[in-house]
Amino acid sequence: MPGENAKQYTFRLPEALVARVDECLTRIQRSGLTVTRTDVVRMLIKHALDTVHCDANELLSGGDRESPVV
Repeated sequence: MPGENAKQYTFRLPEALVARVDECLTRIQRSGLTVTRTDVVRMLIKHALDTVHCDANELLSGGDRESPVV
């Protein structure tokens, strides 16, 4: 992604989700990497897109293919 044109997005996240992102940030920083919250959100979004491939059933089920959330 470095060197690509970037667009800025502004959005709100529930406090519980921010806490999970911050925990991820802390764990990555403990491993010795210097990253920001923005870096972590960017990595998480890319990983989710690469993993789920926009499959609605998988995305909405939260990983549990048996009971999708609607």
